[in-house]
Amino acid sequence: MSDITKLYGSAALHPATDVVAASYGTWTLTYTAGEKGVAPGGTIRMYTDADSDRATPQVDDPAGADYLTLDAPKEARIGVLVQSVMSLLLTVNGRALAPGEQVSVTYGDTSRGGPGFRAQTFAEARHYFWVGVDAGDGKAITLPDPPALRIIGGEAASLTINAPSIVALGEPFRIQVKAEDAWGNPAIAYRGEVALSGRDVRVPEIVTFDRADGGVRWIEGGIAQAEGICRLQATDGALTAQSNPIDCRKTAPDLMLYWGDSHGGQVAMAEKIPDFFRYARDVAGIHFAGYQRNDHVLSTRDWMLQQEAERTYHQPGRFVALPGFEWSAQTARGGHHNVYFRRHDQPIRRSGHEGLADKSDADTDLTHITAVYEAYRGTDTVITAHVGGEHSDLQYHDPHLEPAVEITSDHGTFEWILQEMFARDYRMGFFGGSDSHNGRPGGDAPGFQHRRYAKSGLAAVYAPELTLESVLAAYKARRIYATTGARILLYTDCEGHGMGEEFTTRNAPRISAFVAGTAPFESVELYRGLESIYSHPIRSPKDRYRVRVMWEGASRKSSYSGVIWEGKLQVSGRAINGVKQIRFDSPRSHVFDVADHGLRWYSVTCGYRSGIILDLPGDGDVDIELAVNTSVITGPLFGDQGIKPPRRMSYAPAEKVGFHIGSRDLERGAVSVELGSLNRRVTVDFAPEARPAGEVAFDFVDENAQPGINPYYVRVVQTDMEMAWSSPIFVDCVGE
Repeated sequence: MSDITKLYGSAALHPATDVVAASYGTWTLTYTAGEKGVAPGGTIRMYTDADSDRATPQVDDPAGADYLTLDAPKEARIGVLVQSVMSLLLTVNGRALAPGEQVSVTYGDTSRGGPGFRAQTFAEARHYFWVGVDAGDGKAITLPDPPALRIIGGEAASLTINAPSIVALGEPFRIQVKAEDAWGNPAIAYRGEVALSGRDVRVPEIVTFDRADGGVRWIEGGIAQAEGICRLQATDGALTAQSNPIDCRKTAPDLMLYWGDSHGGQVAMAEKIPDFFRYARDVAGIHFAGYQRNDHVLSTRDWMLQQEAERTYHQPGRFVALPGFEWSAQTARGGHHNVYFRRHDQPIRRSGHEGLADKSDADTDLTHITAVYEAYRGTDTVITAHVGGEHSDLQYHDPHLEPAVEITSDHGTFEWILQEMFARDYRMGFFGGSDSHNGRPGGDAPGFQHRRYAKSGLAAVYAPELTLESVLAAYKARRIYATTGARILLYTDCEGHGMGEEFTTRNAPRISAFVAGTAPFESVELYRGLESIYSHPIRSPKDRYRVRVMWEGASRKSSYSGVIWEGKLQVSGRAINGVKQIRFDSPRSHVFDVADHGLRWYSVTCGYRSGIILDLPGDGDVDIELAVNTSVITGPLFGDQGIKPPRRMSYAPAEKVGFHIGSRDLERGAVSVELGSLNRRVTVDFAPEARPAGEVAFDFVDENAQPGINPYYVRVVQTDMEMAWSSPIFVDCVGE
């Protein structure tokens, strides 16, 4: 027994068996007082280090979910303060808690009919229950050896296949087959037999999952046998999946396509960083990732542990761990930016030390983004802007250091920052990331977190090899593009110049593009800066027996800008035979009260389109009555794991809309109702007929190119509302 345990006590958790993510259960955390006891006014804090989305305990409804009860000596008169989803504070208000006496907190007491306490939605190898004790002298002591649970994925809800985006004929390549639960975790108990197939590709016919796989299998020996785009299929009889498009080449090109998450996010406890990189490489199946901890809570010890993990998991040719950190000043000082080094073991220059007890190196801080630019100018450092905890202020920019901006992440999709970039005439590329705090870089999903409204985006880079230097050189050269997570294949070219390049011409620019989707296309558009100059014709006949209701938009040009959509509809003339959900990125968004002639939905989005498709068979005219109420996110939340007082998410009631629409109206085209700024709208249309994923290729000559820099990029939207954006080609047009 340690001296701390002897003096301040110990904690135990029951039961401590594995917990399925998002399941309901009952857990009792018991604190036993040490020799010092706890004097009146003393406190016992019970908390987790994880940025958890488990339920917030409640103390007023014994028959409700997440009911919390306390068992303690009555005379101690211990009060309970639910500080946040992650923290409870118990205060001794009566007599002292004597040595050896116990205080038990039960999460999810079911004795009065409640269902229990909801566990967090993301898998975690060690979900700790930390206990901090102030025995009454004002000095808080954290007890060693905290009890912990393992959170595991649940029943398989989907299959996923990932393959390289570019392969050479006859060269073997690896394939990942993964079973996931509804929350995006590996379905650890999956034991299915999955049949694989693919046109002009040789793959194993059957892949069998066993206990050691944990829901994820890597298969060697895929062989492409013919040039062109191919896609693999998988099925276990109940679940089916299609791979990303694979570009099969006669020989390997000079530039290969690699997928990654440079803004992979962070976890609060540095000892979990190896799990972070292991997930990126083995579960998300990406080629590179960056652990980007907010600098003002990144201690010197944690920085050392991070660098150790980066060196360990950096395996050129297989996986690249990008060294760096998130410079995390408020927007007033420039906003959050990601900093990357092309070499390991570099010193950190923080935005501040607000969350750190050790301030011995505070003199190295860079407190404004302009100071960051000055400090790193002339080095091989790469800096990127994003919309995260605080959005980057684009009035500040250094073109030599800052080649790209993140436009989609767990926080949502932010085309407004892309538009601001063009309005300021900056020459930057685009990429996607996650900014995950759940330890799932490259494969995160929003769960119940109120500040994350989307699944992970991805960055695609064209590089000659998979090395740290090549990946960051691709960022620097803007040979990158962004997706909302789907591995959409995208090429652009202008007169022999590729994505991200800048050149001068006297000709009318001819822009070429090729896109291979993971689903059918909704639209493929060519933009010149802020203007759409070409929309490729998409053959998409409408299905008169299926009606699509879509909603989209954001609340404001800032971080935490989600929109809550609460809708209901009534159908007359036909009956609802089925409902398909489109980009419900989390089961938190759901359809309910489904009946023959009506349903309701609750959806949380930010910047991207989400919706439902109603299957309405029959020959009669259809009349649909819609009512949608919206609320907008107007402010930030969270409490920085106890560093500062909690900041609460602010919501405001916003637009409400109600209207009737009939099948005869839809024969004339889609009907949209504009709700507010930033593309907040509801759109009703016939759904497109089902068709397979395909490819689009086009050449477009811009006869109206403007003198000066013309930035050309391609924006892709699929019918599943996955998106992609190529980085611009910057064409400087000069006269004769």
